[in-house]
Amino acid sequence: MKVIIVGAGEVGYHIIGALYRENVDIVVIDSDHHVLDQLKTEFNISTLLGNATDSSLLQDAGVSEADLFIAVTNYDETNIVACLLAGQVGAVKRIARVKTLDIGHDSSFTEKHHLGIDLIINPYQVAAEHLAHLVEFPQVSDFYQFLSERVLLMRIPIGEGSPLAGKTVINFGQYAQIPQTLIALVQRDGESTIPHRDTVIQPGDQVYFFCERSQVQRLFTYLNLATRPLRRVFINGGGHIGYALARRLEKKMLDVRILEISEERAEWLSQQLDRTLILHVDGCDANALKAEGIEHADYFISVTATEEVNVVSCLLAKEHGAARTLALVKQPEYIPILARHSLIDVAFSPRLLTARKILRFVRGANLDSFFAFVNSDIELLALQIKSGMRCDQVSLAALNLPTGVLIGAVKRGSDIFVPRGDDKLMEGDTILLLQQRRNRRITKSLFLEPGEEPGPVLRDAGQQASA
Repeated sequence: MKVIIVGAGEVGYHIIGALYRENVDIVVIDSDHHVLDQLKTEFNISTLLGNATDSSLLQDAGVSEADLFIAVTNYDETNIVACLLAGQVGAVKRIARVKTLDIGHDSSFTEKHHLGIDLIINPYQVAAEHLAHLVEFPQVSDFYQFLSERVLLMRIPIGEGSPLAGKTVINFGQYAQIPQTLIALVQRDGESTIPHRDTVIQPGDQVYFFCERSQVQRLFTYLNLATRPLRRVFINGGGHIGYALARRLEKKMLDVRILEISEERAEWLSQQLDRTLILHVDGCDANALKAEGIEHADYFISVTATEEVNVVSCLLAKEHGAARTLALVKQPEYIPILARHSLIDVAFSPRLLTARKILRFVRGANLDSFFAFVNSDIELLALQIKSGMRCDQVSLAALNLPTGVLIGAVKRGSDIFVPRGDDKLMEGDTILLLQQRRNRRITKSLFLEPGEEPGPVLRDAGQQASA
C-alpha cells in the first residue's frame, strides 16, 4: 500500500508514526526542509520539499500509484486543492483536514463525497464531539464508543478510597457482578499495560473499562462515583471549538456559559447561540470567575488557542470550586504529565483526536485499526470473523491467546457480550481486540482468511464501522 501525506505537523507526524509500523510505503510532502530532515532521521520514508498544489511535484511523489492521499497542512485551501489534483492524477482515496468548513452541526466527519474528496474532517467538530462525550460522563477522563455506540471504552482514575484499589482483576470480575464489563487496560506511572487476572489495581492507576452502554451506571455505582446529572458547564474560549461544543450542550438543556475575552466575538456568539449565556470576561481572572459563580460549575472546560491559558484557567477554576476541569493542550506529550501530577482532571489534544479519526479510514486485511494508545505499544483493533479463519468455531480458551492480547467485546447479530473462556468465536462476529504490537504475528495468523496475505489495504468510506 502506498500512502502520500501532505503536511508533517503534529497530525501528520502521528499518522506517519502509526502507518510506519504497518510497513506502508509512505511519501511525505512538506514546505519545511527542517521538518523533513527530522522525519528522515526518525523514519525510513521518502520525502519531497515543496507545495502540494504543484501538480508536477505530485507526479514526482507518485500520486498516480497512491492508494491513499492525506492532506493535513494548516491551510484548508492547500488541503482541498491538493486532494483535487491528486484525484485527477489518479490517487484512489483522498482525505482532507478542513478547519473552516462546517460539514454538519452534529457530525465531526462525513462519509459522503464532497468536492471529490472521500473524507473531509473538521478538527474543531472532532474536538467538540469528544468533549460532549466527556461532559455526558464526567466521571471518566477518556472515552470512546464502538459497535454502533453500544460498547464504551472509558478511562476512570482510581483513588485511595476506590472499592477497586488493592483488588485484582479477577476480583473485579467475580464480585462486581456487572454484566458485559471488564478491565481492559491499566495506565500506571506513564506506562500502559493489558492486565492479567492477578494484576492488582493500585490507587493512582488510570483504568480503562470495556462496558456495554446499559451497564455504565452500575459500574459507576460500584466505584462509588457520583452520578448526579450535570447542570452548569463553563466554557473558556468562544472560538471554533467552544462554539461547536456549546451548540451541542445547549441542546441537552444544560446551563452553558461561555467566557470570551473578545467583545466582538462575544457579540457574534450571542447572536448564534440560543440558550448559552455569553460572558465578556477573562477566563484567567479569578475575581471574574467567582463573580460568575464558578463554585457552582459541574465542569469548567478551557479551549482557547493558548494552552498556557487553558491550564492556568483550569487551575484557577478548580481552586475556586469547579467540580471538574478540562484543558485543551496542543502538544500530546504534555497530556500524561498533567495527568500524572493531577493538575487538572482531563487534558486532550485536538490534533491527536484528528489523527485518530483519519487512521480509522485505513485497515489491514480484516484488521480495522482504530487507534494506538498514546506513549504505549498497545493498539485497539476491530475485526470480523469469517469462515475459514483459524479462530472460527474455536473457544477463547482453546485459542490460547498470549499475555498482552485481550478480546474485549463480541457483536453477534444484534447481541453484544463480553466473551468468557468457553465462548466460541463464530463466522459473522465482530470483535474488539486489544493487543501489544509484539503479538501482531500471532493475531494475524488467527484472523486472516485462507490464502490472504497480511498487510494494510484501503478501507472504503461506506464500510466505516460505527465508533
